[in-house]
Amino acid sequence: MTNPDPLLEMRNLAVTFPVDDGPDVRAVESVDLTLHEGEVHGLVGESGSGKSVTARAILQLLDDARVTASELTFESVNLLTQSEEEMRSVRGAEIGMIFQDSLSALNPVMTVGEQIAEVVRHHTNTGESTGTLSELRRKYVTGTDETSASWERSVELLDMVGIPDASTRANEYPHQLSGGQRQRVMIAQALAGDPSIIIADEPTTALDVTVEADILAELRDLCDDFDVSVLLITHDLGVVAETCDRVTVMYSGSVMEKGLTDSIFTHPSHPYTEGLLQSIPEYSLISNDSELQTTPGSAPDPRDRPNGCPFRDRCPIAFDACSEPLPTHSITDDHIIRCHDYARDRTEDVSSKYQETQEIEVSE
Repeated sequence: MTNPDPLLEMRNLAVTFPVDDGPDVRAVESVDLTLHEGEVHGLVGESGSGKSVTARAILQLLDDARVTASELTFESVNLLTQSEEEMRSVRGAEIGMIFQDSLSALNPVMTVGEQIAEVVRHHTNTGESTGTLSELRRKYVTGTDETSASWERSVELLDMVGIPDASTRANEYPHQLSGGQRQRVMIAQALAGDPSIIIADEPTTALDVTVEADILAELRDLCDDFDVSVLLITHDLGVVAETCDRVTVMYSGSVMEKGLTDSIFTHPSHPYTEGLLQSIPEYSLISNDSELQTTPGSAPDPRDRPNGCPFRDRCPIAFDACSEPLPTHSITDDHIIRCHDYARDRTEDVSSKYQETQEIEVSE
């Protein structure tokens, strides 16, 4: 299989936060990720795994954090060497962002049409003034002229993302819309600058299952129509299975496994990935008459991670070597795993060990 050209390349990304009363906290370490043209790439893991921090590091949206990488490039441009002014031209115009809490991300005192139109003006050639005074006048006095190119584009985008009566809704405020409609507004806003990449950070958080399915289908269809690549951040492997071409699995700030979605779901090779799949009915390796499995314990505090593999204290097949730095193994050219166990022969089926671990925990 020939991969399309890479848009975003990330090698050995690390993010460290300074702490006043203790040692600095490394929230993300040694993350490698490639986003190709025309694909949806899922970045998956439980809460606290470093997904959102990784995404925000791409756009330099982490105040006070120290971000390092041997490579962090968008279309071969080194994002780590860009000034704040240069990054403002990347955000929105080249890389759009959908935040997970639309009610917090949208400005409550501006109509949704005004918020989208502002992005259109700043990142596309409409010929309208984008000076500070002009924008303040639109925001708080006159509003955007409804015959202007930016407003017409705003209404068009609202219609494209499936909001009914878009011209009327454009004049409404975020609190007047449902959660699903606000999320569609966020998608329209991300598309407004005509970006090459959209980073979608848990875009269906707090939505019911039906609305979630509609939003994800809409996002996938629009990406195909607009020729946009997507980095989809989620904790839900079911969403990944339905939406993504590739997947990177993170745990406690580190990449555990990555590859084509079909390969990850049919041949999961890391115990953490297998544990995640065990908890989903459609993909569980356990027979239908058995209970779904859970992984005992919780992710370590980033200030007190164990040496070596961060998953080793919860892993049912951990052994002495797991206290050593994580190795990287290529199962295929498109399937990478970081696990000591891959280098030795497995003497037991991993799913049976999860079953055994669960039974021990219950009996205690």
